[in-house]
Amino acid sequence: MKLFLDTNLFVYLNSRIPEDIADELDEFYADLTQKHELYTDVLVLDELIHVSKRKYGIAYKDTLEFIDDIVLPAVRVLPLTFQDYLTAKGIILQYNLRPSDALHVAVIENNGLQAIVSEDEDFDVLPLKRVWLGG
Repeated sequence: MKLFLDTNLFVYLNSRIPEDIADELDEFYADLTQKHELYTDVLVLDELIHVSKRKYGIAYKDTLEFIDDIVLPAVRVLPLTFQDYLTAKGIILQYNLRPSDALHVAVIENNGLQAIVSEDEDFDVLPLKRVWLGG
């Protein structure tokens, strides 16, 4: 399946969280990389760098190394285009999603992806499959 990976998964993998949860997330990510085609967009990388620093105090250098070592070998990073903006505009108006979430959904739609990997329940208002830990 072609899956879009949202920011929250990467933030958790990049941060210092309790070991039992970290192990579960590591296993989840490994399973995703082995069984699916994984995609994200450049906005997710921006959000990952920003949130990791602001919320968890992780240095930019460390997050950039995480992206280079953990994300890029397994995940194809898609660009944002003007067509994505046009699609996102309609999504914002129809579903009242935050602009960044609407852009992610636009990338999913415009690139033929099948689901989003995210803990964010805001995506549940869409006719889009959401995958997260435990089902």
